[in-house]
Amino acid sequence: MDKSSVDIFWVLICAGLVFLMQSGFTCLESGLTRSKNSINVAIKNITDFGISTILFWAIGFALMFGTSYNAWIGSTGFLLPLEEGTWPTTFFLFELMFCATAVTIVSGATAERLRFRSYIIASIILSGLIYPTFGHWAWNGSQNGISSGWLGMLGFVDFAGSTVVHSVGGWVSLATLLIIGPREGRFPKGGVHKKIHGSNLPLSVLGAFLLWSGWFGFNGGSTLAFNDRVAGIIINTFLAGSTGSMVTLAIGWLLRRRPDPELLIFGSIAGLVAITAPAHAVNAISAIAIGGIGGIVMLGVEYLLEYLHIDDAVGAIPVHLGAGIWGTLAVAIFGETELLNTGLNRWDQLLTQVIGIGVCFLWTFGTSFSLFLLINRFLPFRVTPENEYIGLNVSEHGATTELLDMFRTMDAQAKTGDMSLRVPVEPFTEVGQIAERYNIVMDALQKATARTEASLEEKEVLLREIHHRVKNNMQVISSLLRLQSRNVRDEQQIEMLKESQNRIKAMALIHEKLYGSKDLANINFNDYIKNLVNDLFLSYKVSAGKVSLKMNIEAVSFGIDTAIPCGLIVNELVSNSLKYAFPKGKDGEIKISLHKIADLKSDMYELTVSDNGTGIPGDLDIRKTESLGLRLITNLAENQLQGKVELNRNEGTEFQIKFKEAKYKERI
Repeated sequence: MDKSSVDIFWVLICAGLVFLMQSGFTCLESGLTRSKNSINVAIKNITDFGISTILFWAIGFALMFGTSYNAWIGSTGFLLPLEEGTWPTTFFLFELMFCATAVTIVSGATAERLRFRSYIIASIILSGLIYPTFGHWAWNGSQNGISSGWLGMLGFVDFAGSTVVHSVGGWVSLATLLIIGPREGRFPKGGVHKKIHGSNLPLSVLGAFLLWSGWFGFNGGSTLAFNDRVAGIIINTFLAGSTGSMVTLAIGWLLRRRPDPELLIFGSIAGLVAITAPAHAVNAISAIAIGGIGGIVMLGVEYLLEYLHIDDAVGAIPVHLGAGIWGTLAVAIFGETELLNTGLNRWDQLLTQVIGIGVCFLWTFGTSFSLFLLINRFLPFRVTPENEYIGLNVSEHGATTELLDMFRTMDAQAKTGDMSLRVPVEPFTEVGQIAERYNIVMDALQKATARTEASLEEKEVLLREIHHRVKNNMQVISSLLRLQSRNVRDEQQIEMLKESQNRIKAMALIHEKLYGSKDLANINFNDYIKNLVNDLFLSYKVSAGKVSLKMNIEAVSFGIDTAIPCGLIVNELVSNSLKYAFPKGKDGEIKISLHKIADLKSDMYELTVSDNGTGIPGDLDIRKTESLGLRLITNLAENQLQGKVELNRNEGTEFQIKFKEAKYKERI
């Protein structure tokens, strides 16, 4: 088929415009994804173009436009020679751009979680098998004006690829998403769906404008000639794109109570995709209707995907698949039959269009899902959660950005506590200015921390000295008591000396616990008592299953002047309960509670220790008893804590100690 130089020049110009769409997709997808993945998305776009070019030249063009074998597959033109004339070469170049467009749709939908090697595999299968095979069925013979693919001969019409290009890319995207699943955090279990915002919306808007420019060639060049239909096709294209953007803006504004900028982008592209199939066979009014309905379809598919928890990162499936299906149906609904020139009435044309859509689904989705599912068992398609967290820029390509460098340094600082780390500063950028201010703050914080650490070191020296002296004195007292007990013959005195030794040991234990806190003015009472009582249970070899412990202590911190007497009291009462309250074989329960007395303005607390054991004799007066332990409790409560002790005898024994918190004063 001979072509004039004007026609060839026009198709070459249009091929260049369609190639410009690769830039549009790169900007659109990079802007709609997070910064940590933007480099990965951009690299995928240039990679899939390289793969598409080589494979479409080697086998794809032959499968799609070679001499048809029974209207099913092309059989000639492999490793296409480019010396057969200007027009065959021009036609190959133009169709190559369509193949690359179909492939690059997948990169955006699957962004932020698909391995780079997996995307290469998907691009090979799509450009080398899936796209050219279906393209043969629909478009083979179009270069000569005579359909020879079985769908084309049936009367299926897709002028510039609403189904052949856009739906094919959309079906493969859907198959891939069903295998790799949504991004982490997109659909929390039992929570509200989380919208993951892109990093650069103005860049996405630029991408949308570049795509609009590419549609000059996408639809305008599909005439394969510079004739009197070109201007009308381009006008229809832009009317549909504009209507799609306005309809989605209006509906989105009503539904979301704000003018959503993403809906403007998606709506405009949905309108462009929808008009791609019938652009040559409709008037301006129909183009406006097709574009507007395309925007509505896009919104519906977007809500359906979210309902089904299918995470499309850049809205590729609603835009390319949803609007592509609608545009293919619009051929029969709005197309003028004489311009379609298929010999079918409107209903038969609609049935044929439905068949084409169904065949595209069965072949494209079925083949891609089956192959990807098989490959995924041996070469997982999705990156690991760790790599997804740090971003594909770094994990897949070793690439980074200044913002990511700053976040990584801050994250390392948070994990290690190393205040000497500083964020790299790139001058004359916004991120660099933030990094510089952050480093200034860290400098000031490091100096303040150094001063604090110096003060703490002095305090640590003091604590070690106190600990050393107290420990030595307690050891001396314990040794003296042990020596004295050897010279005493009175059993009562021996018993009192032994009890005195036990009290010294208890005080030593309490002191060790307090020293371990490293803060004599701020001891967490709950943890302190819990550790103390657990040690007592171990000392007396009491099973938690036999004697249970219930603690109800308010969140409170005491200084050492309050904590030591309280600890001694609890130690004494719990020890007595463990030793005497529960005869052998009897289960029991010990309760410890502490709360601030609400009706008093002063710092008064109530400490209660009780058990459900045998109980203390009813005639016992704790202030006149000869029991060393009870006298110790009374003395500590009244003299050290400025409080009083009450003994309640119900089932078992309950001691209530009301006391005032002593104010700690650091002594040097």
